[in-house]
Amino acid sequence: MGRLVIDYLEDTRAKYPDKTAFIDDKRQITFSGLYDEASHVASGLVSRGIFKQPVLMFMEKSVSLVSSFIGAALSGNFYSPVDTKMPEERINKIITTLKPALVITDKAHEEQVRGFISDIEVCVFEDLIDAPADIQAVNEVRKHIIDTDILYVLFTSGSTGDPKGVIINHRAVVDFTDWISECYGFDETTVFGNQAQLYFDLSIQ
Repeated sequence: MGRLVIDYLEDTRAKYPDKTAFIDDKRQITFSGLYDEASHVASGLVSRGIFKQPVLMFMEKSVSLVSSFIGAALSGNFYSPVDTKMPEERINKIITTLKPALVITDKAHEEQVRGFISDIEVCVFEDLIDAPADIQAVNEVRKHIIDTDILYVLFTSGSTGDPKGVIINHRAVVDFTDWISECYGFDETTVFGNQAQLYFDLSIQ
């Protein structure tokens, strides 16, 4: 099956459950809390029968967005974040290309999303977190995820001006993570700052 990106989170949660995983300008979350939130998101996707499908993410850069990313991965799906300030015409082009099975947003952007999406189910992050998590169902899905499955799709501007989706699988991120960690000596004491938006490829690299 190969190693998955979500395996890193599970390993880290086991070793450092109370260590801070992410901080934004509103809240912070531990590795244990991150896994818990992601499990709720994953459970919501699994309960809807969505598997190996694209999930559009429409939120500002935040802890909630990262939890949603991992939740999509835990459920065997792949995520595609878009800029909430992006022109509606461009968002519609991305939706046409991506054909998402579902959109995840938060309460702050729910009205905006429903203003331009009518034929795709919209899930609100806070509602997913408040709903019970079926960990058994999520674990069952995990058995069917392999390292060549898609992890995310990032949309570039495209040479013609039309957005082009770049597809990245688990194995590519795992290989990159292993290489860069060894090359630069990253360990449990390393703290990263993130300036790039999470819909930009440099946010991953």
